[in-house]
Order: sequence, then C-alpha cells, then structure tokens
Amino acid sequence: MALREPVPEAYRIVPAKSADLDEIARIEGESFRVPWKREFFETELLEPYRYARVLLADEEAVPRIGGYLFAVSLYEEFHINKIATDARLRHRGYGRRLLEDALARARSMGAHAVTLEVRVSNGTARRFYASYGFREAYRRRAYYQDGEDALALVLQLEEKGSKFKV
Repeated sequence: MALREPVPEAYRIVPAKSADLDEIARIEGESFRVPWKREFFETELLEPYRYARVLLADEEAVPRIGGYLFAVSLYEEFHINKIATDARLRHRGYGRRLLEDALARARSMGAHAVTLEVRVSNGTARRFYASYGFREAYRRRAYYQDGEDALALVLQLEEKGSKFKV
C-alpha cells in the first residue's frame, strides 16, 4: 500500500489581531441572523481574560481568515462567546480545530467547565457540540435580539491536569 504525501494545512490557528477584524466581521455577517458588530470584536481584543483566535491562511489560500473563536475565562469556567468559519470552508474540520484548540486552552487553564449558548433552532450546531459531550443545562428565554430562545450548553471537564470526561 502506497502512503500519500502529507498535505500541508492551508490554515493555522493564531491569536486574532486588529488587522483581522474586517474579515471577522464579514464572516460574522454571513453566519448569523443577528451578527455582532465589528466594534464588539474590537473590544474583545482589548479586554483581559479573553481568548481570541483566527484561522489564518498560509500563503495564497483564500479567504485569508477562515474562521474565528472568541472566548473568556471566568473563574473556573471557560465561556465560548463566538465561533464561526467562512462558508467556503465549512464541513472540512476547521470548526472542530477551533473548538479543540479552545478546549485545550480551557483544560490548560484549569477550567472545570466550558459553556456556550446556541439557538434552539440551530440543530447543526447542537449536534456538533453534542459530539464533544456538551449537554443542555437550561434554556434562556428570548436570549437573542430577534426573540429566539438559546440553550445554555455545558461541557464538564475533569480536575486540573486530567483528560476531558467525554
């Protein structure tokens, strides 16, 4: 059996910078019914205890920014505020790479849980998170500006230095 040459990754995960904000805002606008404004992301880059990452293209890959993840550390909790990938890159594992990077960060910080909110109507995202062991904790009524409810999801992590319970 012949082995294939490894294919270099077109994107790597790096800290988000101000220069990435236009692309982040574009992806956000194409991904969500009620998108965050560019200024919200800009503020996130300045705040303490934030974890902001982008998928940055290597060489001439298009788009230059393939996705992003914004999170915050609060005590023993790691909360994911936003995660999205460019529509042209979906279903290629880039969202998983962003989430797995965030989970590794949460674990390295000693977080006991990772939390996030997801629209009740977003079955694709709910299945994605469930595949990692996220469980529905409770429902937030009229959480989104358009009145839709959100489900608060929680992934419990084991004690510091050990593996995920998943």
